[in-house]
Formats: sequence, C-alpha cells, structure tokens
Amino acid sequence: MVSHIVSDMGGVLVQIEWQQRVAALLGRPISLDELHHLWVTAASTLAFETGQTDFAEFAQAFIAEFDLSVSAEHFMGEFLQVVQAPMPNCQTVLAALKQDFHLSLLSNTNPAHYDRLQSRYGFFEQFDELFLSFQIGLMKPDEQIFHHVITTLGAKPEDIVFFDDGRRNVEAARSTGIQAFQVDSPDALWQVMQPFLAAKTGT
Repeated sequence: MVSHIVSDMGGVLVQIEWQQRVAALLGRPISLDELHHLWVTAASTLAFETGQTDFAEFAQAFIAEFDLSVSAEHFMGEFLQVVQAPMPNCQTVLAALKQDFHLSLLSNTNPAHYDRLQSRYGFFEQFDELFLSFQIGLMKPDEQIFHHVITTLGAKPEDIVFFDDGRRNVEAARSTGIQAFQVDSPDALWQVMQPFLAAKTGT
C-alpha cells in the first residue's frame, strides 16, 4: 500500500517562470521538454544544481556556455525570478495529504532558489524529507536519484507515488518501480491521489 508521496517542486507545487525567463536570456523560444533536457545536460547548470559551483560562478559559466550578451548581475536577477510563489491550494493539499502519507520533496534545484523560497514562504517546512539535487549531488532523470530516494525512505518502490511536470523524470521514476505521474499543479496531484487516499483510509 502506498505510504510515501514524493513531489517535484517547480511546475507542480511552485509557480515558475522558467521557460519564459530562459527563453528571454537565450533569445529564442524553447519548449518545456527541450528546457528540461538542456538543464540536465548543460555543464553550467549541471554543476550548479549538483552543488559544485556557487551562484556567481554559475552565472559566468552559463553566460559563457551559451554565449549570452548580458552581465552576470542581469543574469542573476533574471534567474532568481524563475521561482515565484507556491501555487494556489499548495499548502492545503500538502496539509491534507500529510495526515495519511509521508511527504518528501525531490527537486533539481540550487541554493539561490532554495534561499528565496525558504526566506519568503518557509516552503520546505511542510515536508518530512528533502531530496534536493544541490545537496545530494544527483539530478533527475538520473535513475540513481530515485534509487537514493527508495533507500533513504526504506520503502518498497511500489509504495511510493511520485509527481513531476517533466516527462523524462516520470519515465525514469517508473523504471525503478515507483508509481509516477505527470502533473502540473497541486489540484492535479490531489486528483491523482484520490484512489490511493481511499485505499489508505478505507473510504
């Protein structure tokens, strides 16, 4: 029986302007699927979101890697704006699910966005466990990050439900035996959880 919920952050629980901001910096349109792929293959983002570089180093490296004509200060300001506020009903949905499930967050993220969300909203206090890429040195969709989650939680893969807005991340989670779903809001997550909630509570 499902006992653990593991959720992505941006695009599922937190509003982001990731696609818009990065497209503006790159000077070209970029699809969400392409952006997900770029983020885990570009050397600059991979290093930053696995804890190998600081914010200033990341800004310089990204500008150089993509040959951008912007200052580091401008880039850093735009990058901070990628992360906005928690989505509507986020806190309500998490609080309701926490009554019956262990809640974890699994996110490709970095210290800059972590500090912004924590200082403004105390966002991370809602979770029982945090799996943050910059702290553990792994990024989705690497299957190793899902094996790390399974081992740390001490749960069977089939007893974990994972939510993400990225197709590749969902597919990677499923390959490890985790039940995974692609969603884009707390309300969508809540709807998917209804059968699991009914099974858990016997209603």
